[in-house]
Amino acid sequence: MAKIDNGSGDHLFILFAPDGAILKGFDHESSLSPHAGEDYVIWPGIYDQTPLVLLDLLDDEAIEKDEVTFCIWREAGDTSWRKGQIAVPDGADDGSGFLLGTIRLTPEQYVDWAEDYFDVELPLEIVRGIYEGYPIKESTIHALNPERDVQGTLRELQEIGM
Repeated sequence: MAKIDNGSGDHLFILFAPDGAILKGFDHESSLSPHAGEDYVIWPGIYDQTPLVLLDLLDDEAIEKDEVTFCIWREAGDTSWRKGQIAVPDGADDGSGFLLGTIRLTPEQYVDWAEDYFDVELPLEIVRGIYEGYPIKESTIHALNPERDVQGTLRELQEIGM
């Protein structure tokens, strides 16, 4: 499992299993958000046609299954990614381009994106180390955000298996 949470109310979960992979995203500004209408409702079609074996992966409370603006999956053996038949209004955006764009960035691109999005300067060498899978230590957390609760962050990382 991987999770991207930009701290502004948007998130992306990516879950891998022997049966395939599923991506569930939530763009809080999307008109497809369950919060966009008067009644809280998941946009019709988002989870339609999703194989149950993959959809069941989203049942963990921490994944916030109902906070969704797009869902994409790929069963083992598939040659392409799929999603449900969704009638998207003209001019509406499900947030997938925005959120999926963050997972294809090089370390240099991520540093540039973070500077623009969060208005912070990140040390490129630290970001490169994270991309290369180096362990995240107290010094890493402090270099990225000196105000962050280091012990709390290390506990969060441990909870997700890092």
